[in-house]
Amino acid sequence: MTRTGKKGKAGKRIREMRSESPEETQRIGDELAASLKSPAVVLLCGPLGAGKTTLARGMAQGLGLADPAAVHSPSFTLVNIYQGRCPIYHVDLYRLSGERDLASVGLEDFLGRDGVTIVEWGERLGSGAEADLVVEIEDAGGDLRILRVEEEVRR
Repeated sequence: MTRTGKKGKAGKRIREMRSESPEETQRIGDELAASLKSPAVVLLCGPLGAGKTTLARGMAQGLGLADPAAVHSPSFTLVNIYQGRCPIYHVDLYRLSGERDLASVGLEDFLGRDGVTIVEWGERLGSGAEADLVVEIEDAGGDLRILRVEEEVRR
């Protein structure tokens, strides 16, 4: 795992990480979750098969979920709820198209209000979405992933 860091927009820190296996991607998720304070919103962005669910599994582990193997993609249910040291809302927006579909999920009931909300396909929330952490995952071929992490710096 390779990491580099740089200053981003005011109040934001941008880091780049490199993962060479699904296990390493899960470990990165675990580490990222350690700094999250509830309530928090995490947006995971990247193409199909990039490792968003694997990263979410690691984040759930880092948030104290006893059995991270229970974390699976909520593509059909749209939202899975797990209990760690706080509620974990795992959302998948892949199958949604447009604001009407998005409104049907009921994100406003928990997004940024309670626990940690991890949103796969977070780019579908639009530019107005407030997030504490945004992770863009690039599939660099084979098991290699480049993760660009933008996080809100809280004082």
